[in-house]
Amino acid sequence: MRWLSLMVMFLAWLAPASRCLGQDPPGVPELRYHPFASANVDEEYSILVSLPEGYAESESTYPVLYVLDAEKSFGLARDVVDWLSWAREIPRMIVVGIAYGESTQDWWQKRSRDLTPWPDRSKIWGEWPLAGGADAFRRFLALELIPFIESRYRASTDRILVGLSLGGLFGAYDLLSSERLFGRYVLISPAYGWDYDAILKTESNFSAGSPSLPAVVYSAVGTEDEQAVLDPWNRFNAQVTARNYGRLRFHSEVFEGETHISVFPAALTHGLKWLFEGA
Repeated sequence: MRWLSLMVMFLAWLAPASRCLGQDPPGVPELRYHPFASANVDEEYSILVSLPEGYAESESTYPVLYVLDAEKSFGLARDVVDWLSWAREIPRMIVVGIAYGESTQDWWQKRSRDLTPWPDRSKIWGEWPLAGGADAFRRFLALELIPFIESRYRASTDRILVGLSLGGLFGAYDLLSSERLFGRYVLISPAYGWDYDAILKTESNFSAGSPSLPAVVYSAVGTEDEQAVLDPWNRFNAQVTARNYGRLRFHSEVFEGETHISVFPAALTHGLKWLFEGA
Protein backbone atom coordinates (compact mmCIF):
# COMPACT_ATOMS: atom_id res chain seq x y z
CA MET A 1 0.00 0.00 0.00
CA ARG A 2 3.02 2.35 0.38
CA TRP A 3 3.01 3.52 -3.25
CA LEU A 4 -0.74 4.17 -3.17
CA SER A 5 -0.47 6.10 0.09
CA LEU A 6 2.21 8.30 -1.46
CA MET A 7 0.06 8.89 -4.53
CA VAL A 8 -2.95 9.87 -2.39
CA MET A 9 -0.73 12.20 -0.33
CA PHE A 10 0.49 13.80 -3.56
CA LEU A 11 -3.07 14.26 -4.81
CA ALA A 12 -4.04 15.79 -1.46
CA TRP A 13 -1.11 18.20 -1.70
CA LEU A 14 -1.88 19.08 -5.31
CA ALA A 15 -5.56 19.88 -4.76
CA PRO A 16 -5.09 22.69 -2.16
CA ALA A 17 -2.27 24.16 -4.23
CA SER A 18 -4.53 24.26 -7.27
CA ARG A 19 -7.31 25.95 -5.29
CA CYS A 20 -4.93 28.62 -4.01
CA LEU A 21 -3.63 29.34 -7.49
CA GLY A 22 -7.07 29.17 -9.05
CA GLN A 23 -5.82 26.66 -11.62
CA ASP A 24 -3.74 23.52 -11.95
CA PRO A 25 -0.01 24.14 -11.55
CA PRO A 26 1.36 24.89 -15.05
CA GLY A 27 2.96 21.93 -16.78
CA VAL A 28 1.69 19.38 -14.24
CA PRO A 29 -0.90 16.94 -15.65
CA GLU A 30 -3.94 16.62 -13.43
CA LEU A 31 -4.20 13.33 -11.53
CA ARG A 32 -7.40 11.55 -10.49
CA TYR A 33 -7.92 8.42 -8.39
CA HIS A 34 -10.93 6.09 -8.56
CA PRO A 35 -11.47 3.02 -6.36
CA PHE A 36 -13.32 0.59 -8.62
CA ALA A 37 -15.08 -2.56 -7.36
CA SER A 38 -15.53 -4.92 -10.30
CA ALA A 39 -18.63 -7.01 -10.93
CA ASN A 40 -16.68 -9.35 -13.22
CA VAL A 41 -13.57 -9.90 -11.13
CA ASP A 42 -13.61 -10.31 -7.36
CA GLU A 43 -11.44 -7.25 -6.96
CA GLU A 44 -11.47 -3.59 -6.01
CA TYR A 45 -9.03 -1.97 -8.39
CA SER A 46 -7.21 1.29 -7.89
CA ILE A 47 -7.63 3.30 -11.08
CA LEU A 48 -5.25 6.20 -11.66
CA VAL A 49 -5.99 8.78 -14.35
CA SER A 50 -3.61 11.42 -15.67
CA LEU A 51 -5.19 14.16 -17.77
CA PRO A 52 -3.07 15.97 -20.36
CA GLU A 53 -1.93 19.53 -19.94
CA GLY A 54 -4.64 21.88 -21.16
CA TYR A 55 -7.44 19.34 -20.68
CA ALA A 56 -9.60 21.69 -18.59
CA GLU A 57 -9.35 24.53 -21.11
CA SER A 58 -10.10 22.45 -24.19
CA GLU A 59 -13.12 20.68 -25.63
CA SER A 60 -11.02 18.09 -27.43
CA THR A 61 -11.25 14.33 -27.05
CA TYR A 62 -8.06 12.40 -26.41
CA PRO A 63 -6.65 8.93 -27.07
CA VAL A 64 -6.37 6.81 -23.93
CA LEU A 65 -3.28 4.84 -22.92
CA TYR A 66 -4.20 1.97 -20.59
CA VAL A 67 -1.24 0.89 -18.45
CA LEU A 68 -1.13 -2.57 -16.85
CA ASP A 69 0.98 -3.15 -13.72
CA ALA A 70 0.37 0.45 -12.71
CA GLU A 71 2.08 -0.15 -9.37
CA LYS A 72 5.37 -0.07 -11.24
CA SER A 73 4.52 1.43 -14.63
CA PHE A 74 2.04 4.28 -14.23
CA GLY A 75 4.39 7.06 -13.13
CA LEU A 76 6.93 6.28 -15.82
CA ALA A 77 4.28 5.97 -18.55
CA ARG A 78 2.66 9.22 -17.47
CA ASP A 79 5.99 11.08 -17.62
CA VAL A 80 7.00 9.59 -20.99
CA VAL A 81 3.65 10.64 -22.47
CA ASP A 82 3.97 14.10 -20.94
CA TRP A 83 7.46 14.62 -22.39
CA LEU A 84 6.70 13.23 -25.85
CA SER A 85 3.41 15.09 -26.20
CA TRP A 86 5.04 18.31 -25.01
CA ALA A 87 7.64 17.83 -27.78
CA ARG A 88 4.80 17.08 -30.24
CA GLU A 89 6.21 13.65 -30.99
CA ILE A 90 2.92 11.97 -30.03
CA PRO A 91 -0.59 13.34 -29.45
CA ARG A 92 -1.64 14.45 -26.01
CA MET A 93 -3.50 11.63 -24.33
CA ILE A 94 -5.19 10.45 -21.16
CA VAL A 95 -3.20 7.86 -19.23
CA VAL A 96 -5.12 5.27 -17.18
CA GLY A 97 -3.28 3.01 -14.74
CA ILE A 98 -4.86 -0.23 -13.49
CA ALA A 99 -3.52 -1.14 -10.06
CA TYR A 100 -4.49 -3.21 -7.05
CA GLY A 101 -3.38 -1.04 -4.14
CA GLU A 102 -1.97 -4.10 -2.40
CA SER A 103 1.38 -5.32 -1.14
CA THR A 104 3.95 -6.30 -3.74
CA GLN A 105 3.31 -10.00 -3.16
CA ASP A 106 -0.48 -9.64 -3.54
CA TRP A 107 -0.05 -7.58 -6.71
CA TRP A 108 2.37 -10.17 -8.08
CA GLN A 109 -0.18 -12.97 -7.67
CA LYS A 110 -3.25 -10.98 -8.73
CA ARG A 111 -1.61 -9.89 -11.97
CA SER A 112 -1.06 -13.58 -12.78
CA ARG A 113 -4.81 -14.08 -12.37
CA ASP A 114 -5.84 -11.17 -14.60
CA LEU A 115 -3.18 -11.23 -17.29
CA THR A 116 -2.97 -14.94 -18.16
CA PRO A 117 -5.52 -16.69 -20.41
CA TRP A 118 -4.71 -20.16 -19.02
CA PRO A 119 -2.91 -21.86 -16.13
CA ASP A 120 0.72 -22.63 -16.96
CA ARG A 121 1.08 -26.39 -17.24
CA SER A 122 4.76 -26.00 -18.09
CA LYS A 123 5.40 -24.19 -14.77
CA ILE A 124 8.11 -22.35 -16.66
CA TRP A 125 8.20 -19.55 -14.09
CA GLY A 126 7.03 -21.43 -11.00
CA GLU A 127 3.63 -21.85 -9.36
CA TRP A 128 0.76 -19.44 -10.07
CA PRO A 129 -2.35 -20.76 -8.32
CA LEU A 130 -4.60 -17.87 -9.44
CA ALA A 131 -3.68 -17.99 -13.12
CA GLY A 132 -6.14 -18.16 -16.00
CA GLY A 133 -8.49 -15.21 -15.44
CA ALA A 134 -7.81 -13.11 -18.54
CA ASP A 135 -11.34 -13.54 -19.92
CA ALA A 136 -12.88 -12.17 -16.72
CA PHE A 137 -10.40 -9.30 -16.74
CA ARG A 138 -11.30 -8.53 -20.35
CA ARG A 139 -14.97 -8.37 -19.32
CA PHE A 140 -14.02 -5.94 -16.56
CA LEU A 141 -12.29 -3.75 -19.12
CA ALA A 142 -15.00 -4.03 -21.78
CA LEU A 143 -18.09 -3.73 -19.60
CA GLU A 144 -16.88 -1.62 -16.69
CA LEU A 145 -13.63 0.32 -16.90
CA ILE A 146 -13.59 1.44 -20.54
CA PRO A 147 -17.25 2.64 -20.47
CA PHE A 148 -16.50 4.48 -17.21
CA ILE A 149 -13.48 6.26 -18.66
CA GLU A 150 -15.21 7.11 -21.92
CA SER A 151 -18.30 8.47 -20.18
CA ARG A 152 -16.54 10.41 -17.43
CA TYR A 153 -13.68 11.89 -19.45
CA ARG A 154 -13.37 13.31 -22.96
CA ALA A 155 -11.85 10.07 -24.18
CA SER A 156 -11.89 9.02 -27.81
CA THR A 157 -12.23 5.38 -28.83
CA ASP A 158 -8.56 5.38 -29.88
CA ARG A 159 -7.33 3.04 -27.14
CA ILE A 160 -3.73 1.98 -26.59
CA LEU A 161 -2.61 -0.85 -24.31
CA VAL A 162 0.87 -1.12 -22.84
CA GLY A 163 1.88 -4.33 -21.11
CA LEU A 164 5.14 -5.78 -19.83
CA SER A 165 5.81 -9.52 -19.51
CA LEU A 166 2.47 -11.12 -18.55
CA GLY A 167 0.94 -7.80 -19.57
CA GLY A 168 2.41 -8.32 -23.04
CA LEU A 169 0.90 -11.81 -23.13
CA PHE A 170 -2.48 -10.35 -22.20
CA GLY A 171 -2.12 -7.74 -24.93
CA ALA A 172 -1.47 -10.42 -27.54
CA TYR A 173 -4.45 -12.41 -26.28
CA ASP A 174 -6.72 -9.38 -26.67
CA LEU A 175 -5.22 -8.65 -30.09
CA LEU A 176 -6.21 -12.16 -31.23
CA SER A 177 -9.73 -11.97 -29.77
CA SER A 178 -12.72 -11.63 -32.03
CA GLU A 179 -13.77 -8.43 -30.25
CA ARG A 180 -10.47 -6.76 -29.42
CA LEU A 181 -10.68 -3.84 -27.02
CA PHE A 182 -7.74 -1.82 -28.30
CA GLY A 183 -6.54 -0.54 -31.64
CA ARG A 184 -2.89 -0.01 -30.70
CA TYR A 185 -0.58 -2.18 -28.59
CA VAL A 186 2.85 -1.82 -27.00
CA LEU A 187 3.92 -5.34 -25.99
CA ILE A 188 7.19 -5.31 -24.06
CA SER A 189 9.10 -8.48 -23.07
CA PRO A 190 5.88 -10.47 -23.59
CA ALA A 191 5.73 -13.81 -21.77
CA TYR A 192 4.79 -15.87 -24.83
CA GLY A 193 6.43 -18.97 -23.35
CA TRP A 194 3.54 -19.27 -20.88
CA ASP A 195 1.86 -22.70 -21.01
CA TYR A 196 4.13 -24.17 -23.68
CA ASP A 197 3.79 -21.19 -26.08
CA ALA A 198 0.00 -21.51 -26.07
CA ILE A 199 -0.39 -18.03 -27.55
CA LEU A 200 1.07 -19.36 -30.82
CA LYS A 201 -1.79 -21.85 -31.05
CA THR A 202 -4.21 -19.00 -30.33
CA GLU A 203 -2.72 -17.09 -33.25
CA SER A 204 -3.04 -20.14 -35.52
CA ASN A 205 -6.70 -20.57 -34.58
CA PHE A 206 -7.36 -16.87 -35.15
CA SER A 207 -5.68 -16.87 -38.57
CA ALA A 208 -7.83 -19.78 -39.73
CA GLY A 209 -10.92 -17.62 -39.43
CA SER A 210 -9.66 -14.16 -40.29
CA PRO A 211 -7.33 -12.89 -43.03
CA SER A 212 -7.56 -9.39 -41.54
CA LEU A 213 -6.24 -7.99 -38.26
CA PRO A 214 -7.00 -4.27 -37.99
CA ALA A 215 -4.50 -3.14 -35.36
CA VAL A 216 -1.19 -1.35 -34.87
CA VAL A 217 1.30 -3.40 -32.85
CA TYR A 218 4.78 -2.59 -31.53
CA SER A 219 6.71 -5.23 -29.62
CA ALA A 220 10.19 -5.16 -28.10
CA VAL A 221 12.64 -7.19 -26.03
CA GLY A 222 16.16 -6.70 -24.67
CA THR A 223 19.06 -8.93 -25.65
CA GLU A 224 19.76 -9.72 -21.99
CA ASP A 225 16.32 -11.25 -21.41
CA GLU A 226 16.13 -15.00 -20.80
CA GLN A 227 15.78 -17.41 -23.70
CA ALA A 228 12.40 -18.52 -22.32
CA VAL A 229 11.19 -15.06 -23.39
CA LEU A 230 13.35 -14.41 -26.45
CA ASP A 231 12.73 -17.69 -28.30
CA PRO A 232 8.88 -17.65 -28.11
CA TRP A 233 8.94 -13.92 -28.96
CA ASN A 234 10.85 -14.64 -32.15
CA ARG A 235 8.55 -17.54 -33.04
CA PHE A 236 5.40 -15.47 -32.45
CA ASN A 237 6.68 -12.54 -34.52
CA ALA A 238 7.68 -14.81 -37.40
CA GLN A 239 4.32 -16.55 -37.33
CA VAL A 240 2.35 -13.28 -37.36
CA THR A 241 4.51 -11.72 -40.07
CA ALA A 242 4.12 -14.76 -42.33
CA ARG A 243 0.32 -14.43 -42.28
CA ASN A 244 0.34 -11.13 -44.16
CA TYR A 245 -2.77 -10.05 -42.29
CA GLY A 246 -4.73 -7.29 -43.95
CA ARG A 247 -4.87 -3.98 -42.06
CA LEU A 248 -2.16 -5.02 -39.58
CA ARG A 249 0.74 -2.67 -39.00
CA PHE A 250 3.37 -4.58 -37.02
CA HIS A 251 6.88 -3.71 -35.87
CA SER A 252 9.34 -5.47 -33.55
CA GLU A 253 12.54 -4.14 -32.05
CA VAL A 254 15.46 -5.56 -30.06
CA PHE A 255 17.38 -3.38 -27.58
CA GLU A 256 21.02 -4.27 -27.09
CA GLY A 257 22.12 -4.78 -23.49
CA GLU A 258 18.66 -4.40 -21.92
CA THR A 259 17.00 -6.90 -19.60
CA HIS A 260 13.41 -8.08 -19.14
CA ILE A 261 12.74 -4.99 -17.00
CA SER A 262 15.29 -2.37 -18.05
CA VAL A 263 14.00 -2.41 -21.62
CA PHE A 264 10.67 -0.91 -20.53
CA PRO A 265 11.42 2.86 -20.65
CA ALA A 266 13.14 2.78 -24.04
CA ALA A 267 10.60 0.37 -25.54
CA LEU A 268 7.67 2.47 -24.32
CA THR A 269 9.22 5.61 -25.79
CA HIS A 270 10.03 4.00 -29.13
CA GLY A 271 6.72 2.19 -29.19
CA LEU A 272 4.53 5.24 -28.64
CA LYS A 273 6.44 7.23 -31.24
CA TRP A 274 6.12 4.40 -33.76
CA LEU A 275 2.40 3.85 -33.08
CA PHE A 276 1.65 7.45 -33.94
CA GLU A 277 4.20 7.89 -36.70
CA GLY A 278 2.64 10.05 -39.39
CA ALA A 279 -0.57 10.48 -37.36
